Amino acid sequence: MGRVPQSSIIVVGNEILRGFTVDTNSNWLASRLFQCGFPVRLITTVGDVDDDIVSAIHQHVDRAELLRIFVCGGLGPTPDDRTYVALARALNQPLVYRRDVGAQMQNLMFLLNMAARRGTAALNAGNRKMAMLPASAILVRNGAGMAPGLAFELGQGRYLFALPGVPHELRAVYDDIERSYLSGERADVVRELHYRLAPESMFHDVMQTLEAEYPDVSLGSYPQTETRELILRASGPNPERVDAVIAAIRERITQYQPVA
Repeated sequence: MGRVPQSSIIVVGNEILRGFTVDTNSNWLASRLFQCGFPVRLITTVGDVDDDIVSAIHQHVDRAELLRIFVCGGLGPTPDDRTYVALARALNQPLVYRRDVGAQMQNLMFLLNMAARRGTAALNAGNRKMAMLPASAILVRNGAGMAPGLAFELGQGRYLFALPGVPHELRAVYDDIERSYLSGERADVVRELHYRLAPESMFHDVMQTLEAEYPDVSLGSYPQTETRELILRASGPNPERVDAVIAAIRERITQYQPVA
């Protein structure tokens, strides 16, 4: 039996750690990755510190079960954008100037009328910084901005990706990645039971027993404070096994009846 494909996310940005920005990217990415059969195993958030980014990349790359690794943020033109440099260090590669990336930036400046506003189409220091990329990087088109997404082959069917942190750019780059690098897998089946006014603790013993009986099924309880509902959610690769867990909960918990 082959490895179950799993993914991970490294979020880069002081603005996330300091509470200035809500990390919606990880939530969106995790949902998309789950749907296409690469559920996220872990998410790591680091600041704009070279050593911390490098360390996080090493930690994720060292985990062989992570077949797709996504580094999000820090690809821009200012000094606090450090991801390209950190990737080069982590992967032990030189940074090289990519003329094709520079040319794409100039084309975009003409399309967006930026060259006219600047009075020149020449790339400034910030633009050139975004074209200095690790040597083995495979470009992934960013149709919504200037900083390209990157893909790196890690061997044995594993890949690492770098995505912009701006949400609409991240989503545009991810769409291309999904088409090219995330096909061929099947998403886990998900089933839910919804209870009204049911105490979560009532389900402990049954859930603990089912975890042992069905180790291939993920089972969790999620109280919804606003609606006063309790959601029990089971997921796994085998529909029959997931359905069996849901059926067992219905049979073994008789004090409360699910509403859905």
